[in-house]
Amino acid sequence: MARWVSLLPILIFLSLFPLQERLTLPSCKLSCQSEASSSHLSDDLRVMMVADLHLRGSDSSFVDSWFRDPYTSRFFRSAFRSLKPHMLVVLGDISAMGSELTDAKWSSVLQQFYNILGPHFSLPLHILPGDRDMGKCSELRTNIVSLTADQMPGLDSAGCSMFEIANVSFVSLNSMALLCENDELRFGVEKVVERVSVEFQRRAGVEMDRGIDYVEEMEMSADFQWRETGVTSGTGPVVLLHLPLYQPNKITDRAYKNSLCRDIDVGMYELTHTLPANSTEYIFRALKPRIVISAHAHRFSDNIHADGTREVTVPAMNWGNNEKPGFAFVTFGHNAISVSHCVFAQEWHVLMVYFSLLLSSLAIVFIVNRETFGKR
Repeated sequence: MARWVSLLPILIFLSLFPLQERLTLPSCKLSCQSEASSSHLSDDLRVMMVADLHLRGSDSSFVDSWFRDPYTSRFFRSAFRSLKPHMLVVLGDISAMGSELTDAKWSSVLQQFYNILGPHFSLPLHILPGDRDMGKCSELRTNIVSLTADQMPGLDSAGCSMFEIANVSFVSLNSMALLCENDELRFGVEKVVERVSVEFQRRAGVEMDRGIDYVEEMEMSADFQWRETGVTSGTGPVVLLHLPLYQPNKITDRAYKNSLCRDIDVGMYELTHTLPANSTEYIFRALKPRIVISAHAHRFSDNIHADGTREVTVPAMNWGNNEKPGFAFVTFGHNAISVSHCVFAQEWHVLMVYFSLLLSSLAIVFIVNRETFGKR
């Protein structure tokens, strides 16, 4: 009997492997705003949306390198295996302090990210910049945006991108340029918005008085040039942002509310941690988004704006900013979009499991040794 008892610590150790797999499985719940008619056919586009990884690259701590990063990698692996996405989108803040990094430091952050993804790095990938990647408004410069864009393939010099996959059109916009009063950067984003707007008007067969040359000839100004597109609301592209859209009387995340006293020197728009009202209205009018997907708030939300535009905010995929790291899994069907909010185990749950197994093993070893020495 004592022999079998002595084997229990080994059995407990071996049980860690299936237990780890269980702990890293995502728990997904369909959002109440999702269309019940979405059929999830094989040709529907499935996209995993993550945000706010806050990686530190070569400056990572021991806990990050040996505990959090391996578990984040398992989270990705389990999500890819169970949900089988066609594409991965990172909605900004891949770095914890990208605006302060040199080229070498940025390379270490990207290498850390690719190591976390592992064999799934071959999956179609899009990364857009966040406020930590580029810095706050008081620090934002054209050369910083260009440097950040160079580290994220597919972005133009303004930090924006337009692409299409499986007949779904996406446009990702540099939220910080829309947030701040830097005319040069704002104009670069505005040109992207106008190009996409013109393209969707052409697809819809809308008569236009001015072509794409209008975008190049516009004078830069502090206010966006609003104009109705003639395109039906909700028929435009999928808009990807780091900062959420403006919502009147919307209470922002408590963590950001507590940090407002540190942000008062960077402009009134910085205080809300959302896009300003004029930028939000501009996106609604010019793009008529099919859906807007944003991040930065570190928690999941699925809301309908006053004009009918749906916005999904993706939670942080980071134990340091979110007790339950998670992501949004979006399925683009022919006539509907379904969104699932997926979460992983909390950090203290994982630590408690390890601690319980350790105590159990020590208790068994103590009992076995006590019986052995007692017989002597």
